[in-house]
Amino acid sequence: MLFETHIPNKTLQATVANMVYHKGYAPEHSKERFLPDGTTNLVFDLQDGPKHIYDNDSLTVKQPCTEAWFSGMQTRYLTISSGKDAEMLVCTFSAGGALPYVQRSLYDFKDKVVHARSVFGDTVMDLRNRLREPCDPQEKFELVEQWLSARATDDTFSQKVISPFIRLIQRSPEQIDLNHAARQSGYSQKQFIHLFKKYVGLTPKQYHRIVRFNEILNRIHGKQKMEWAHVASACGYFDQAHFIRDFQAFSGLNPTTYISDQGDWQHYVPVK
Repeated sequence: MLFETHIPNKTLQATVANMVYHKGYAPEHSKERFLPDGTTNLVFDLQDGPKHIYDNDSLTVKQPCTEAWFSGMQTRYLTISSGKDAEMLVCTFSAGGALPYVQRSLYDFKDKVVHARSVFGDTVMDLRNRLREPCDPQEKFELVEQWLSARATDDTFSQKVISPFIRLIQRSPEQIDLNHAARQSGYSQKQFIHLFKKYVGLTPKQYHRIVRFNEILNRIHGKQKMEWAHVASACGYFDQAHFIRDFQAFSGLNPTTYISDQGDWQHYVPVK
């Protein structure tokens, strides 16, 4: 398997978390759960034939995904094709980072996965065609960087108003007072929620819950045994029952089942 991770150039680092290229991934499972990670993603499938999103309960095909697609902020897990034998490039935008490229409210894409052409126009398909040409992963990353740089609009407002709030949540999700933090922005609570939804794709409260869920994943992934009361307390939950309800709401699993079923990557759980 070829697996390459790329950190973008300095100009893009405020908005793009990373890019990943992989080819020859050969898991035993055909489906997996993708758990909410607080990012949005532009995915290029560099082969022919669709990948799929499945109904979480019946596991029947719910939506085909072909060529290239944009995945908005997710508040619940998606059951997806495992990508067996695929060749793919994924551009992961930081929270609040996609709007300069999408150029419309990110809240429009909450809990959605849509064809990339409907978001970025025909130029994204031209980019995909170039990515399919024989070249090494670094050259592919550079092509995406060039396309992003040419498409980006001004991001000054987000960097001054939204990004500090995002960083505050990420630094201490177990302690933050969302209402107090929003007041520091200089906007009313209602105005700030509207702006946050536009730039991030979720309300501040929804995003906070996902960040806290990811703090849990950071603590438990790769472990085989955990003291759940300690995890709940460390992540800011007043009781273990609330912690378990939140975990199940995002992942469809209780924490113990996650431990037993976990895969190599914390946000991808094989469906057996």
